[in-house]
Amino acid sequence: MKYKYICDVKAIDLWKMAMERTYRSSVGLVNIIFTAAMIYMTVRFFTSANDFFKLLMLLGCFLFPVIQPLAILGASARQLEDLPRDMELSFDESGMHVSTGNKSENIHWKKIANAIRQKNMIVIMSDDRHGYMLTNRVLGKEKEEFYNFLCSHIR
Repeated sequence: MKYKYICDVKAIDLWKMAMERTYRSSVGLVNIIFTAAMIYMTVRFFTSANDFFKLLMLLGCFLFPVIQPLAILGASARQLEDLPRDMELSFDESGMHVSTGNKSENIHWKKIANAIRQKNMIVIMSDDRHGYMLTNRVLGKEKEEFYNFLCSHIR
């Protein structure tokens, strides 16, 4: 079996992955608790506070649900600038083949650490910190079949 894809990673894909990772961790729980506490404090004390504290309370209410996601989206857009364009990933019985422009690399199955299936993508990990993202837009209806192919060769 052979699979061939052109990577089409957008800033929104990196943003979704970062937000999902944040809100599945203890940091996400702290964000939710802080936001709920700030909303409670704002409702409770807004009318009696001076303008400076009103501004601080509103800023606290918007910090995690609005400001943090916008900051992560900006960081995702900057991160995307560093990624190569028109990267082609192909997979066969010998491993993964990566080509972009005039560069190419062959990665044997034993060097691939893991394949992570998420709602909107599959991430093929070349080590514990680096990976290749294939979104549902790219994978189409082959997502499950391709994931099973990866798992049968990695593990």
